[in-house]
Amino acid sequence: MPNSSALRDALTQSPNNLSLLLLYGRACLEELHLDEAREVFTRALEQDPDQTDAMLGIAKVLFMEGDTSGAAVRAERVIFLEPTNAQAHLLLSRVYLSEGDRPKAIEHFDRAAQIDGTMSDPALERELGRTARDARKTAPAPAPEPPSQEIPMTGGGTDQDEFFDDPFDDPPYDWRPETFYAPGDPERGNVTFADVGGMEELKEEIRLKITYPLQFPDLYKAYGRKTGGGILIYGPPGCGKTLILRAVAGEVPCNYLSVGLHEIFDPYFGSTERNLHQIFETARANAPCVLVFDDIDSLAQDRRQIRESQMRNLVNQFLHEMDGIRSENQRILVIGATNQPWALDPAFRRPGRFDQAIFVAPPDAPARAQIIELLAKDKPIAEFDTKELIEATNGFSGADLKWVFDRAAELALSAAIHTGQPVPITLELLLAVAKAHSPSTAEWFEGVRTHAQSQEGPNSIFNDMRKFLSAPSNTKKER
Repeated sequence: MPNSSALRDALTQSPNNLSLLLLYGRACLEELHLDEAREVFTRALEQDPDQTDAMLGIAKVLFMEGDTSGAAVRAERVIFLEPTNAQAHLLLSRVYLSEGDRPKAIEHFDRAAQIDGTMSDPALERELGRTARDARKTAPAPAPEPPSQEIPMTGGGTDQDEFFDDPFDDPPYDWRPETFYAPGDPERGNVTFADVGGMEELKEEIRLKITYPLQFPDLYKAYGRKTGGGILIYGPPGCGKTLILRAVAGEVPCNYLSVGLHEIFDPYFGSTERNLHQIFETARANAPCVLVFDDIDSLAQDRRQIRESQMRNLVNQFLHEMDGIRSENQRILVIGATNQPWALDPAFRRPGRFDQAIFVAPPDAPARAQIIELLAKDKPIAEFDTKELIEATNGFSGADLKWVFDRAAELALSAAIHTGQPVPITLELLLAVAKAHSPSTAEWFEGVRTHAQSQEGPNSIFNDMRKFLSAPSNTKKER
């Protein structure tokens, strides 16, 4: 959070900027300038009488001054206007706890934790003897949906509409996402960014587009930036694109939806486009949401190379959904991954669609050091200096490095079985396996050279790959 003096200076240039007012008020609260905070939040309410953040700010000022009744009245007003405001429930929890009503305090604390899966208040948790994780575990299960009533297709009906419905009214099956994680789902945290070596630029870009906007909404409003957008990640196979897509689920504090190709393609004419539309509608209904497409080149092929009308229609539908003409795509981050960026229709790469394209190269030396450290964890490896292994694996992808460790583990395990004694994985064994293995990325880069030579003029998709290929450390003759 910026300090109050910097925000005060910004307000002199834009005194009616509501987002800046709210940011300044919060900064004053953090610095315990309560009178200034009250004045600023009051100015915000004069601009927008239903501004819940300003109401909540005044409620916090009152609570810090000891006026728990006044704080409760304003917090309850916020909940009346915005029932899913987790911070209002959290403040009411503090109010009730200060008044000795422990059951009510726990009730509002649990409600806050169930609304916001990322919520954490260690001080309040200690006083209540209850954690946010406990609260989310005790969330009531959703009520079962009533069984659908199907209209029989036979019988004595005379209304032709019963027999000749519009085929686009109802899909041939009721689509449900297979991989959908809501905040607080324990299964989504199995992989996080900490499990992915390197890719710091990509990690930060994902945080900028979906994580930070949810943490600092008013700051983003003040800068006129919106949540969401599009990121295209591309590079050779085995370099961690799919891994980082899985890690996004455990990292972002919002809904996560990963789409498989089998959930989109359909043999019936028009059904594939409808399935894609339904997927985007599901993401919009659950915003903020991250929508992930792996192997996106299967859905976004270059229309100049397509002869089948159904595939052309699918690409047109995808472009239509990315533009959000009929529906807003705010607070939706669409991430696509591909090994063949040159196969994508150029229309996807314009600003407003996949406006950020990030090349996921084979890991450099620091990234290989991180990956080797992660792979060596929890394995019976003798102590060794990783520098020699890092140098021996130049050009290796993350998948190549994993294969080296897995193969070395198999050889050591075989020796242990035959000798009856534990055999550690040594540096010599790892180096021998690495020397016998050719990087799987070499063939892919040969294809890149062919495609890059056919491209005239600047092309952002190939620029980063050209730079990688031209670097001295990456042009060594592969083993």
